[in-house]
Amino acid sequence: MDTPTQTPASTPALTMEEVARHDGRDGTYWIEVRGEVYDITEFVAKHPGGSILTLGAGRHATTLFESYHLGSGVGRAQRVLPRRARHVGSLRAEERQSYGDPTFVDTLRERVARHLAERGLHHKSGGWIVAVESVVLVSVFLVAWWFRATEASYLAAIVGGLMMARLGFVMHSGNHHAVSRRPWLNEAVGTTMDLIGGSSYIWKVEHQFSHHCHPNVTGLDNDAEIGFPLLRFHPALPRKPWHRIQTVGLAIGMSFGLVKWVLTDFVYLARGRATHAPFHVSSGQWAKVAVFKSLWFGMHVAVPVVLIGPLHGLLSTLVMLAIAAYYMEGIFIVNHLQRDLVPVDGAHWAEQQVMGTANWGAGKRWTNWISGGLNHQVEHHLFPSMPVHLYPVISPVVRRTCEEFGLVYRDYRGFASALADCMGYLHELGRPVSVVDPEPVAAE
Repeated sequence: MDTPTQTPASTPALTMEEVARHDGRDGTYWIEVRGEVYDITEFVAKHPGGSILTLGAGRHATTLFESYHLGSGVGRAQRVLPRRARHVGSLRAEERQSYGDPTFVDTLRERVARHLAERGLHHKSGGWIVAVESVVLVSVFLVAWWFRATEASYLAAIVGGLMMARLGFVMHSGNHHAVSRRPWLNEAVGTTMDLIGGSSYIWKVEHQFSHHCHPNVTGLDNDAEIGFPLLRFHPALPRKPWHRIQTVGLAIGMSFGLVKWVLTDFVYLARGRATHAPFHVSSGQWAKVAVFKSLWFGMHVAVPVVLIGPLHGLLSTLVMLAIAAYYMEGIFIVNHLQRDLVPVDGAHWAEQQVMGTANWGAGKRWTNWISGGLNHQVEHHLFPSMPVHLYPVISPVVRRTCEEFGLVYRDYRGFASALADCMGYLHELGRPVSVVDPEPVAAE
């Protein structure tokens, strides 16, 4: 794999603390890619991918940079970066991350590109399907909302919940820039996240940076610590007595998952940090959150309460949220909450994605559709900006390449078996003595 042009040894040696000061708060954006630090402030406006480049500002951005450039685009981007951005220094050796051997991902990229070309496809084929689906889903969601808010229809609440979950899947594609080469269209589809109660900006920080860059790594991946201390999802987390019944707690708590989702964004914005992921909050981002949160509370709390009364107004909203949560969260909880999904330190980022991820029903188009592509979690983590409709096409290539390089390609036969193992693992994590806990380290 090509790397950004090396710079003279006389360039300043920088710390990540210095890099972190340029996360946009002073109007400047610096990113670190393979030990080199670049000022991308002027390049952002000209970047073909749009403002997604700023997601790496103030951070270690190698994984984001390499994973979001598909096929030969990564080599081209690595050559362009030193020419379009201003090199400001090199990261101190002790603060550099381990980049690992790129042979696996280089081989995989070449094979996937050839596999797609042989079928007359490219790395963005089929993304328009998600854009069309998002329009249909928003339309049905609004119709369901009207019948729920005016007629106290619980059938409409259920339909609204299903549409809300499906919108969760399409916003996932939009925010990953997996819909189109046009940044504005990705942003538009990603904004459906704001329509259904979340914040697309905070989601990007939590998901694209925290989770995708460090899957199943405690202290870095927020998803590994969701629900803690009420729930224990990772063997590195301390056990509490109530974790013995956490499978029951999860089944109950999941129904309120989206209620928490609607509210916690305010906490993250006020702190400027989403658990382990700090971020800069601009006035524009505050305004977007304020507008969409106000719209959400107006649509799903104020209007139903006024039109059909507090009981049915609030209860129908809770039913909608519970249906959406069980569908959406039920789909993705099995992807990382399984035995032996803790990546090895020092491995290349692409290898870590495979080590920390599990599929179910890979290669099947119907499972890919019903899960919004999330059943192909391995493929998604390796190619996050690829349209989800291509995942069944490339999964045989990914599977074969993983096996060739000695990486375990975990693929459950179906959702039921994946869920069963997930619940079994969750039960073990809650036991007083768990077989999944790390071996104790002997004192020297």
